[in-house]
Amino acid sequence: MKTYSQDLGKLVLYQKSLAIFELARRVASYITDDKDMIFMYRSGSKTDNYADNLVMNAYRLVPKIAEVETQNSKSSKLKLAKSLRYFIDRIYQDCVTLENTKIQGKDFVQLLRDELKHLRKIHKNYVKSLL
Repeated sequence: MKTYSQDLGKLVLYQKSLAIFELARRVASYITDDKDMIFMYRSGSKTDNYADNLVMNAYRLVPKIAEVETQNSKSSKLKLAKSLRYFIDRIYQDCVTLENTKIQGKDFVQLLRDELKHLRKIHKNYVKSLL
């Protein structure tokens, strides 16, 4: 019997989402001068709040992929897999919002956006494989 954690670790979409989360955390750390998540959340600075949103949305993507993989019904699995696009788009929008603020490190945010474009392609192929 296979366990979900073993299958999940091999899933390209899951691996890429973990990489996106790690990159989002590093970008937020650079932009906010290495502040922790609680301080970013409580900060009155728009940049800190935007960086916090970026990291939290990237963090939320990972368990959603795990939720998709644990579904038994093919139709519910497909429905949840399609909904992942919403979370990917939210992270992308967070990047755009950060780029529109006065921050240093816009090139790092652009790198994250490029990785999100790659994640979109992986997601598209993943959804097609479920059809």
